[in-house]
Amino acid sequence: MHKALLVVSITFLFQQSGAGQSLFKLKPNKFHYEEVKFEDLIKRYFEKEMNPLSAFEGIYSVSCVITKRGRNFITGMENERIVQRKDNYARVAIIKDRPSSSRDYLEVSLSYREADKYPIIGEFNVLSEGRGLIYNHFEPDGSSLSFSMKSDSEIMDGEYSVMEGNKTITYKLSYLRIYPKSPSITLNME
Repeated sequence: MHKALLVVSITFLFQQSGAGQSLFKLKPNKFHYEEVKFEDLIKRYFEKEMNPLSAFEGIYSVSCVITKRGRNFITGMENERIVQRKDNYARVAIIKDRPSSSRDYLEVSLSYREADKYPIIGEFNVLSEGRGLIYNHFEPDGSSLSFSMKSDSEIMDGEYSVMEGNKTITYKLSYLRIYPKSPSITLNME
């Protein structure tokens, strides 16, 4: 009898003081922890001091222009037209891969359609001179496209061309580094 009375008294006190709500009735999905998004983790990685960043690591905004070039059937003159232009359509992180890997850098999408997935959508290999790259872009169907890339401190440009009939289709990619900016980091050209 005394135990039952004690339990009822404690329950009543918790309900009256409001403590019962915070102890027993937590709202789902309401956390009081500091949250870090994946992009913030990548930024923290790039701010590391133990190893200087390589020249290509960073977060980039990607733009693309697709052009078709061919001869006009009637006039025979060569013409070129822009088929599609996508400005700043993706955000990606380019990160140096493990030393044992066959690729030098990997590209992770930060703007994938599923918020909790960060697929590797490409890989980079540095040419022997250090100013150029070979970029393999992975398509969702499993195919890949190889781009020749050139780089300066803030921008990487790449191009891929394919012949379809008597027309040449050219894909031009532009990567603009948005984080970290060059003056605030020491670049290591590995």
